[in-house]
Amino acid sequence: MADTETFRWTDPRGNEQTREVNLKLDIRNFEGRAGYALLLIAANPHLSYDALLRYLETKGVERTLSWLRRRRWMFHPDANSGAKANRDGKSVRAVAVMRENSTLSLRELVRVLKENGITRSKDWVRQHRCD
Repeated sequence: MADTETFRWTDPRGNEQTREVNLKLDIRNFEGRAGYALLLIAANPHLSYDALLRYLETKGVERTLSWLRRRRWMFHPDANSGAKANRDGKSVRAVAVMRENSTLSLRELVRVLKENGITRSKDWVRQHRCD
């Protein structure tokens, strides 16, 4: 994998712009800065919570376990293993049913969807009724 990538775009004046984007960084350059702990977490998803906290302590960075847990998910390889959108595959049909019944309240739409074999919460219906 290359360490840099060329990024090109056309600006509003029609001029072609080109920039080199760094894809690799050395986190040692960020020691003592606010983002150092996050960069360390990102670079070491294989380390345990305890190992990360102990290493940060050796560098003079004090963080709590709860701080680490609230942020580590962003960099963990399994971060997207949570609930999946459209798990049952009926979202397209649900939106079609809601379009056909656009004058109904949220509660009534939930009932109509259930009658059609589609289980959705009132919050889901509220968020997707205009899709």
